[in-house]
Amino acid sequence: MEAMSNTQSIWTRIYSTLVGEVSADTLEAYRRASLAVYEQIDLVEAHRLESRANGLSPWTVPYSTQAEMLCAWNAFVLQTLGNEFLEADYASDSATVGFVPRITADQVLAFYTQVEAWLTRARQAHVNPGYRLDLQVPADLPGWSKVEPCPNTHLAGMLKALSALSEHLEAPLQFLNDSPLPNTAATQEHLNAIRSVHAIAQTKSRYAIDMFGSNPSRDVHERAEEHAKAAIENYYLLGQLLAMPQIAGSLTVRKPLAQPILTDRDLASLHPKLEPMITKLPGEPGFDPWCLTDPRSLSKLKLDKDAKLAIKRLWELDPDPTATLDLFAEIEEARRRGDIAFAKDENGEPQGYFFCCPWSPVYVVKRSLPLGGAVLRSLQTFVFDVTGEGMNLGAPFKREIKATAFKNTEKFEYGDPDEPPDH
Repeated sequence: MEAMSNTQSIWTRIYSTLVGEVSADTLEAYRRASLAVYEQIDLVEAHRLESRANGLSPWTVPYSTQAEMLCAWNAFVLQTLGNEFLEADYASDSATVGFVPRITADQVLAFYTQVEAWLTRARQAHVNPGYRLDLQVPADLPGWSKVEPCPNTHLAGMLKALSALSEHLEAPLQFLNDSPLPNTAATQEHLNAIRSVHAIAQTKSRYAIDMFGSNPSRDVHERAEEHAKAAIENYYLLGQLLAMPQIAGSLTVRKPLAQPILTDRDLASLHPKLEPMITKLPGEPGFDPWCLTDPRSLSKLKLDKDAKLAIKRLWELDPDPTATLDLFAEIEEARRRGDIAFAKDENGEPQGYFFCCPWSPVYVVKRSLPLGGAVLRSLQTFVFDVTGEGMNLGAPFKREIKATAFKNTEKFEYGDPDEPPDH
């Protein structure tokens, strides 16, 4: 039996490679962490029952408890989406269980990598009555895959997730409907906003499920996908509003209540582009060639002679250093505003820097915003990727916001223009 299992595993790997799928080992590790999320949701439900017994309403529950409820909900939604996407992929092709298409791996990882951050905040709020959120809420979901229409398995996963989200919102909705509400104009405004979001989520969900059927055409798939995504986004928002109803007041600023989800255009209007920064340029007295480098690692990197040469060469290769510095100024201004921050790991330690010259710090988004032509969502991590790597082989000079999930690596590169780029 052991030999047969190993043989089957080998053939699964070979077949998965042939069809272009990648290992889901990392994703499976995240999925195994589901229990911690469900335990936190149970704690939240206990809080809600206790609050109800004490005659509290969603508006009068202590702030730290509201924060715990909100963060636990966000972790639950993201974990559920990741789990259902994986299950849908495995169900569609049992021959590649344990492997998924790259597009699915990237989408599921985008969900899973935010779970721990929300779960940590929920646990902090649980034990600390003075806890205050350090992120803007309501938060947005991670971005959806750019491939349209999405794979059938993605849509199937969305539809399964919709049922789970709707079911878990029944208790907080009941708490809202049965609670004594403060008799104020603001409370009524919040309540109207919450009910509007709920109605949108229900309608979009019903349309998506009814339209999908068993074997939809491409046109029907696209329409069902649009409704499913909107329903999930609104359920994600709704759970946050039910946990912390006072933040519903921000929806009238963010977008009319008929369409409460922020679009890329909305974000751009909230964050007008900065004027170009006037600063010293390469070759001018006072210019700091290390300005793009992680400031917490400067002392170590400056001791590396090859790193010093690589930094010098980077600016020599840059065909438009003003554009590079202007984008860096945009990043720094966002950090000063508190929209982004230097990322930290699960232990609260600095996450470090990107492995390639100029060794940019890893940033985390605190408030959704457009930056350098990219739209970044809450808890996304990114680096400022600037490199002349491969230029002597015909590769273009690159300066861009690289938003992805980062992991520790032993790789360390100097951005050699004679070497092909690998990032």
